[in-house]
Formats: sequence, C-alpha cells, structure tokens
Amino acid sequence: MTQAQICASMFVLGPVLFAFVSWVLKQAREAGKRRLYFLSRDGWLMYLMARQLCRTQAGLPEAGSREAGSPKDDSPEGGPAESPPLECRYLYASRYAWRIPEQHLIGKRSLERICRGGMHVTFADMMKRAGLTGEEAERIAAFACPGQRTDEVLSWSGIQRLKGPLFGCREFWELADERSRSRYGDTLGYLSQEGLLDDIPYALVDSGWIGTMQESLSHLLESAGYSRRVEGYYFGLYSLPQTVEAGAFHSWYFEPGSGTGRKAHFSNCLFECIFTAPHGMTMGYERAEGRWEPVLAGMHPENEAWVERQMRLFELYAQALSESLSKGRAGSLEEEAAALRVRGLLGSLMSAPSPEEGECFGSVSFSDDVTEERMRPLAARLTQRQLLGHHPLPRLYLTLLPGKWKLQDSGWIEGSIRLYGGCLYGWHRAGALLYKYALYARMRYGFRKGRKAA
Repeated sequence: MTQAQICASMFVLGPVLFAFVSWVLKQAREAGKRRLYFLSRDGWLMYLMARQLCRTQAGLPEAGSREAGSPKDDSPEGGPAESPPLECRYLYASRYAWRIPEQHLIGKRSLERICRGGMHVTFADMMKRAGLTGEEAERIAAFACPGQRTDEVLSWSGIQRLKGPLFGCREFWELADERSRSRYGDTLGYLSQEGLLDDIPYALVDSGWIGTMQESLSHLLESAGYSRRVEGYYFGLYSLPQTVEAGAFHSWYFEPGSGTGRKAHFSNCLFECIFTAPHGMTMGYERAEGRWEPVLAGMHPENEAWVERQMRLFELYAQALSESLSKGRAGSLEEEAAALRVRGLLGSLMSAPSPEEGECFGSVSFSDDVTEERMRPLAARLTQRQLLGHHPLPRLYLTLLPGKWKLQDSGWIEGSIRLYGGCLYGWHRAGALLYKYALYARMRYGFRKGRKAA
C-alpha cells in the first residue's frame, strides 16, 4: 500500500464519497423516497457509506459490512424518527446485463448502443454487445465488412460506417432478437424479486455518465406493466438519451447542460477504477434454488490485491466518520460535506496527478467496453508522438481521417501524460485539457439544442 493511495483515499476520495452520499440521502428524503437501489459496481462503496450514515443518524448500532454475494438487505434503515424510513439495497446490474434483454423491446434503436465508440473496439466486441458468439460474428462480418478481420481495432468513423450494413442485415437482427428474448425472463425475474416492481417511491444511485442504465431499466419495467417513473441520483451526467425525461435524472457534480470545467478536469474511467466492488461484472441472471441470482464474471486477477487495499482504506475512513457522527457531530459534518471543495480535490488528483499518484492509480487494469474485453493499464504507456495525438487538431484528424497513424487512447490520459510526458508534460497536459474543454462544450451545446428542439 503506497503513501499516494493512502493520502488520496483518506483526504480526497473518502470525503468526496461522503459528500455525494450525504447529498443523495438528503435529496431522497426531501422527495419522499422510501428505497434507494445502489447499482453495482460503482455503487458498492456508496451503498456501504449510505447504510452507515442511515444507521448512525438513526442512533442504531453499527452493522458489519455485508458480503459481496448478498443481493440485498431487507431491514429498513431510516434517519431520525420523524423522517420516513429510507431503505438501502444493492442491485447487481451492468449495461451488458440489461441491454441484451432490452434489445427486442426497442428493436433497431439498439444499433446506436451496439455501434458506440471506445478505446479499442473491434467488430467482435460490437457483436458481443448484442449477445452474439465469435462464430456468429464471423458470419455477420462476411456481410457487413467483407475482408476485414473481426479482431481488428476500429476507428470511430469505421464504426459509424458499419451502421448501414448492420441495419439491413436480417440474420444479425434475428440472432440479436433471439438472444434478447432468451435473457428477458430471467432479468425480469431478478428485478421483480428485488422489488423493482413494488408500488413504492424509489430511486437508483450510481456514478452516471450518459443515463442509459436508467433508460434500459425503464424499458424493462414498462414491459412488465410498471407505471411509476423511474428516477435516479448520479455523481455526474455528461449527457442523456434524447427520448428520456430529463427531470427523472438528478446529478450532483456536473450536469449535461453545464459544468464544462468540472468535466474537463474529471476522469470517469479513474472514478470507476477507484469506486468499485470486490466482485466481477454482472453478466446476467439465473435461477438457482428458488431464487434468481446474478451471474458474475471473475475479477481481473491483477486488480484483486489493489481493490482489497482500496476497500481497507475506505473502511478506515468510514470508521473514523462513524465515530465523529456518533459523538453528535452529524450536523456539523453535513455542513462540511456541503461546503467541501470537491472540484479542487478531484481536479488535483484526476487532472494533475503527482508521479506517485499516476503510478499508483494508473497501473490498475481497465476496459471501457460493456463487455470488459482486453483489460489494459488505466494509464496506458504512450510515446511522445502518441501523446501528441491527444492535442485538439491531431486528435480530430485521427478520429475522422485515420490512416497508418492511429489514435492510441488511454483510459486516464492525464495519468499517461504525467508518467510518460517527460519534459513536455506541461505542453501535453495543456493540449489534452484544451481538447476536453472543446469536447464538453460541444456536448453541452448539442444537449441544449436537442432539448430545445424537443
């Protein structure tokens, strides 16, 4: 356990987590919510923090941490006696586990998610997003992109060119529909078992980003006859699907229509690596011994020791926080949480890390795809020429007109620049930051324009 990991966890990440969860609990109680569902895996530490805050504020004895395999806690954990009880549950979920059973409900609209870009996307990855096997991907490739290997990394423009052939491929849609329907029943069974169809006011809690998890859940629940509006509380939102009601999404750190500076100094990939759970990704659900249980992928072996250390640090922070709360400082701590300079804390760690922080957090294995294929170090090792590709003009050229010199991406480009930028660190950081400002300003403008048109 390095000093960088200890300091960052105790003085930056722990306080930020506490501030966000305090905001969620306050918003949920004011809105009259009776239950909160924390989505795996980003919601694991949020869930543990929320349970502890609820129990401490209610004057209940501290409860031990639950095992990762336990899907929920049925005991309500409320705030003060005059507040309505607020129950916290942990829900096993993933974009992959929900999008495949949702596919047959939205038809060819699912193509936008299947053909989404990423750091190292191949045609085989795109087909796996739809539930197809490697052999089936080869058959579809012979129609959609003849002569191209299914394991070849595609550029953003290359992915977009595949939309037309896939849209008109009958075999692809028949296979995707079959896989979707085969998983639909088990998924609805698990959601019903966990109380998502109960006629009570509840909300989701998660990291956020683009709002598709809540959209997928809404489609699944609506197909089962659920009529209440699904709402969610999120750490941050870059954008939202055009078809959703924006009022059902509540974000804390930044919103789709604002917060360009906060987004530019933030790294959602680093956030997901830090705020994770001690279990693998949810691949789907199956019925066993009279219950529906999540099917979990194994955690990446290289990450197990790192995640275990991170969990211990957050437990130490939570213990210290619980002691302060139990001594009657709950009110002052809530005020501290509201006044916390989150932008300065997160910006320092995520946008301008020290060499020690870059080495500590950048070595974690990460994949940005819903399938979690090809795990790589979060801060990829890039050459000076590859770092230059993250400046605004070179990146625009490489994205739209890729040739022999392809964009080499990194899950945490700020970490890569710190570790491998050398004497050009300041120049590369300024270029990458300028690109992110331009990107998020464009996203903000597009979101506002789309909402105004709607």
